[in-house]
Amino acid sequence: SATRLDADYAQMYPEVRTGRYVLIAVTDTGAGMTAEVRQRAFEPFFTTKPAGAGSGLGLSMVYGFVKQSGGNVQLYSEHGRGTSVRIFLPLAETERQPKEPMALDGDARTLQGGSQCILVVEDDARVRRVAVARLRSLGYQVIEADNGAAALDTLAKHPEIAMIFTDVVMPGGMSGDELAEAAIAARPGLKILFTSGYAEPVIASHGLGAGAWLKKPYTAADLAQKVHEILDASTTA
Repeated sequence: SATRLDADYAQMYPEVRTGRYVLIAVTDTGAGMTAEVRQRAFEPFFTTKPAGAGSGLGLSMVYGFVKQSGGNVQLYSEHGRGTSVRIFLPLAETERQPKEPMALDGDARTLQGGSQCILVVEDDARVRRVAVARLRSLGYQVIEADNGAAALDTLAKHPEIAMIFTDVVMPGGMSGDELAEAAIAARPGLKILFTSGYAEPVIASHGLGAGAWLKKPYTAADLAQKVHEILDASTTA
């Protein structure tokens, strides 16, 4: 599918250039990878197979090809849940392709915001920093946490929190859906927005029925629209 990576996304991942890309996603719901395996997954000849069972260059060759093409590859995996590999290749521009307006994602003044308090839960400091900055630029009050346990502690101390915006897969023994379940049990009616780089089949295995979902990579406009939809629905219901 075609997608566009904006300035916010480039801040999260400095090696990525903004622009239009073709996205290829491959997902399974198998054994998944541990954090240690994820760290080495793109190394040549690295394998988790027993000695003598063979090894190869599969993911390392994919990584090299994508980088040589000016693209980016991202690996999302959770042990026991599955793996998703997302490949972004630059989209070739042609004369017949209209120029895409950039103001929608690049200028927060064109996006709908609000004044409610949002708790952002994300273990990746770069991703969290960009999400927090974008939400604040839209007028929201923002509190942040880097794991589920810290988020629940923060929620108990801040009754003004109207919504939790959380990653699905986080370290520390509590996933985003487990956080949502505990948070809603403590505060019924709390709004939840999940985000993840996983594709739909893996997300579905989490049973994320407590809130909405925003797929990574998301643009500033995607984030603004989804947050506004959820919080506006709670005020107009």
